[in-house]
Amino acid sequence: MSDWEPDARTQGRGLISDLRRALTLAHPRRTLYRDAHYFAATVEVDPAGMTPWLPPGIRLAEPAGAEVFTAFFPDCNYGSVYHEAGLFVHVKAGRKTGIHCPWMILDDDVALILGRELLGYPKKLGEIDWHLDGDTIHAEARRRGSTLITMGGTLGEHITEPPPILGRPHRNVQGLIGPALPRIVAFTPAEHPIEVREVTGFELRLGGSERDPLDQMGLGRVIQARLHRVDLSAGPPPVPLRPLTPLFTATRLRPRVL
Repeated sequence: MSDWEPDARTQGRGLISDLRRALTLAHPRRTLYRDAHYFAATVEVDPAGMTPWLPPGIRLAEPAGAEVFTAFFPDCNYGSVYHEAGLFVHVKAGRKTGIHCPWMILDDDVALILGRELLGYPKKLGEIDWHLDGDTIHAEARRRGSTLITMGGTLGEHITEPPPILGRPHRNVQGLIGPALPRIVAFTPAEHPIEVREVTGFELRLGGSERDPLDQMGLGRVIQARLHRVDLSAGPPPVPLRPLTPLFTATRLRPRVL
């Protein structure tokens, strides 16, 4: 076994190479994900419960709502096949309704690094079981021994004019860890629907833990459940909007990093 360890210069060249590769993959006209499956539930949100988890200056859309989802990505440009679970909160983005992601877990480290560092999704490693058997769909998301999301149902009618699942203006937070101040960034992924189907007989159970407090975020009644199948491309690169103070990291770190 060799005791050679790369020096700082070698490690730096490797980091630059990884960033260049990531930027190439994120070309706005290139399809990054093919036939991505998002099993999503639109839920009501209690503003008093959700507002403490939002960055300063980010306001809930009206009426307050969110998407609780689990997802399966069978084909992407960087070779990973993986699952994801998360929360997209509906927020004001100028005159449009955008989304802010305060919590997300997944089961692939490459997708974690790219999504967190480039786009500000607060990705953490977890465990997701995701099954589509004929028209029956079921998923369960867990982390550190706690079951956080359980959802299931039966695929129903096709929806001809569905809401987007990812192709909305984003307001995420980059730089939660490191010497630079955290900052709000804006971007809008390009979403190309393949099909969207209603999910009937839908059941949703939300759990929580000290580090993943979904049960404290004011998530309420289910309005509609759907299965989205979409192709995704990056769109224009993220644009920094404004910095946040270190106080944001100190008070909002728990669901995003820990």
